[in-house]
Amino acid sequence: MDPAVIHSLTGVLVPLFGMLFVIGVVLVVMEYRHRRYRQLHETITRLAEKGLPLPKELLSPSSSPKSRLFGSLTLIGLGVGLMIFFGAQGGDDWGIGAIPLAVGLAQLLAWKLERPKAGAADSNAQE
Repeated sequence: MDPAVIHSLTGVLVPLFGMLFVIGVVLVVMEYRHRRYRQLHETITRLAEKGLPLPKELLSPSSSPKSRLFGSLTLIGLGVGLMIFFGAQGGDDWGIGAIPLAVGLAQLLAWKLERPKAGAADSNAQE
């Protein structure tokens, strides 16, 4: 095959497969969440049919404060890392890292503001 044809096909196929890979990952994640929610609803239906009380843990969101803290620290680290990487390249692209950095800082602030409310609820329950 002619090298020019291979080069032109590579320029088309690489981005195409990259986009298909991302779409595939998104579809797999969506299918996993759909199965999890379907199982949750089946469990709730079975408990309701038997007349049993629904546990609070079953209806509450599954993300724990530790996982929220971990996610926010990960985004902060990603943002700082991107800023250092693009800054070391010598270009003006270092601001790209400011996006995940700002989102991580916002999540960290939200995590910090939610903590006293959870502690106050626990102290009220103990009284």
